[in-house]
Amino acid sequence: MRFRPPHLALLILIAMGSTALAEPSSRPNILFAIADDWSWPHAGAYGDQVALTPNFDRVAERGVLFHNAFCVAPQCSPNRASILTGRNIWENEEAGTHASSFPTKFTVYPGILAKAGYYTGFTGKPWGPGVWEEAGWPQNPAGKEFEPYQLNNLPEGVNSTDYARNFEAFLDACPEDAPFCFWYGCHEPHRKFEQGIGAKNGIDPDSVHVPAFLPDLPLIRSDLADYYYEVQWFDRHLGKMLDLLEERGELDNTLVVVT
Repeated sequence: MRFRPPHLALLILIAMGSTALAEPSSRPNILFAIADDWSWPHAGAYGDQVALTPNFDRVAERGVLFHNAFCVAPQCSPNRASILTGRNIWENEEAGTHASSFPTKFTVYPGILAKAGYYTGFTGKPWGPGVWEEAGWPQNPAGKEFEPYQLNNLPEGVNSTDYARNFEAFLDACPEDAPFCFWYGCHEPHRKFEQGIGAKNGIDPDSVHVPAFLPDLPLIRSDLADYYYEVQWFDRHLGKMLDLLEERGELDNTLVVVT
């Protein structure tokens, strides 16, 4: 099924001066940032007055902001498989279902880029949930895992992965003459949430918009504020990654996709 409304927001920041893709020295880097269960309207670039997403907004301002996009599946595994293969879910066999396996017969874009000389990797949530090893993959279809750094003393429900620092470790490991493709798979804002964490961090439950399909109750408003907190967690790590690229002089040669 195709979902016609803009359930999935894609932002593309195209590197200035990177049109001569045939030359190895001019091939752009790629940073693919995907949040988990982030609903499309909840970003400043879409007019949300509560969501503080300055880094998403920064990419939107300098790139392309989609208002009508497709989400091929409502679940993690099949949707991520389609992103990786470029195929519809019914063409991906076992990978088109949730929490299954991923046939090695399918070509994935990180593999194509790796063969073309790109350094590839991921932090956080790649393709999954599922058992990629069962089909014989040497690593997750999203690339090589970079998870050396973890955070402590976090709110309940926030994953301990230090996404931004792991991206820095990936850049440090990247050969100097190689372009890179990195998958930033944020576990947030997927449930669960620490109850009241949004209000504790300055998100006013009275200010959030309650969708018509939910009852407008204090508990619902508090829950939405907690969700917003995790949206902003994703955005903060994205910002650290963009700043890191800028510090290293790589931002203008990096294609950034945020969804």
